[in-house]
Amino acid sequence: MPNSVTLNPTTQDLIHKLGLINPSLVKPFEHQTTTDIDTIIAWYQTCPTIKSNEEAFFLVTSLRANLLRELNKSLNSGKQEEDTTKTPMSAKAKYALLALAGITFFGCEGFDGITAFMGIFPSIPSLAIFATGLAFSIISMIVFCSFDLVEISKNLGVKSSETPQLIDAALDEFKQIKAMRARLIRLAKEETVTRDELDKYLRLAKILLQRHKELDEIRMNLTLASESLFLTAAKELTAGVAGMIFFSGGFFAGQTVSLAIASLFVTTMSATAWPIVVAAIVVGLAALAVYWFVERPGIENLISRWKGLDKEKIDELCKIDLVDKEAGKLNDLIKDLDSQIKRVDETAADKAQIEKMKKEIDRLKQENSELNSKVAGAEQTIDQLTKQLKERPVMESEPANAGSVDAPMAPSDPTDSFQIYGSSAAGHSFFGMKKSASTGNLLHLARKENTTPKWI
Repeated sequence: MPNSVTLNPTTQDLIHKLGLINPSLVKPFEHQTTTDIDTIIAWYQTCPTIKSNEEAFFLVTSLRANLLRELNKSLNSGKQEEDTTKTPMSAKAKYALLALAGITFFGCEGFDGITAFMGIFPSIPSLAIFATGLAFSIISMIVFCSFDLVEISKNLGVKSSETPQLIDAALDEFKQIKAMRARLIRLAKEETVTRDELDKYLRLAKILLQRHKELDEIRMNLTLASESLFLTAAKELTAGVAGMIFFSGGFFAGQTVSLAIASLFVTTMSATAWPIVVAAIVVGLAALAVYWFVERPGIENLISRWKGLDKEKIDELCKIDLVDKEAGKLNDLIKDLDSQIKRVDETAADKAQIEKMKKEIDRLKQENSELNSKVAGAEQTIDQLTKQLKERPVMESEPANAGSVDAPMAPSDPTDSFQIYGSSAAGHSFFGMKKSASTGNLLHLARKENTTPKWI
């Protein structure tokens, strides 16, 4: 996710104006053309609450809306920017000519309609008729500029320059909150999203919810202002005057048509004759009915727009079901991000545990390998010792009297030979001695006596 955020000229101008009023409010952005998301998040979290009656309230609200727009652009870095092609001069020239023509026509129509209607009554002074006609002419021109001229500018692609008001800034911020919320939902579903990005998205979502709730104060103030008695009376009065203009136009249109039809049957017919007047009133009431159900809501909203209380904008910003719906979506987004972060943390913990177990297994394998090496070495040592023992001659210890000369044996009687060889006990004793004496001792004795024993 890109971290850099570019501040457009409008945002920089708002920062400069706020710096002149209260420099502490915009200290992180002073003399900056770019910033980062973390700085904006920190500014939203630390920016003090500004009361609606303070001078900086409108500027702070506008700055918040612009910063959200810049954040949204940074999150949509791959999205193509809107076409900002300048309006051609030909379109501006057409717009100016049509505006002049419309003002002239509607001004004349408003003046003619009311003065002709008042001329029916001869007791009304001419000065009063002229003043009333002038007033209705001005009202007609205002109605044209507020409705028809707006449609003309849209069709020609000419942007009308209107002074931004508090409701515009608040509505713009509300729209940016919705746009950023939708963008965060899409970003959180990307497979490549990281733990740090999810944490940043969560902080942004909490700020969006916080700002959405803080807009409730503006919503309440705008709703109360739009329902004030003064504004209601002004709207009804304006709607009534405009209704008279439409009625007069319909009245005289009906009068003209009825006179033309009557002239086909009667050679002389006065415009004040009751059949003509009745027909004119019927057509006038028809025109008034069309105005009342089609044009009147726009006329009433015209007064509200002059007071910065456009009904359509107020409905879009303050309608309860829309506000609650957006709050619910923001809460759902925060819950989803929390759950996703927990899953990522659990996955990371599992991976860490797996890595730890792998290291433990590797350590045990290494210890096992070392033990196997020691066992193999021990077995090799045993084999070597066993082999050495097998190859080494058997050396038995000499008897205690190996160094002394035996006393000569007494000659034996041949008759005793039976006793020597015939006796079983003597035979066993002799062979027992033979077995116990080593071969080396016997040879030693033979060499010493220089004789060979008879039994060898």
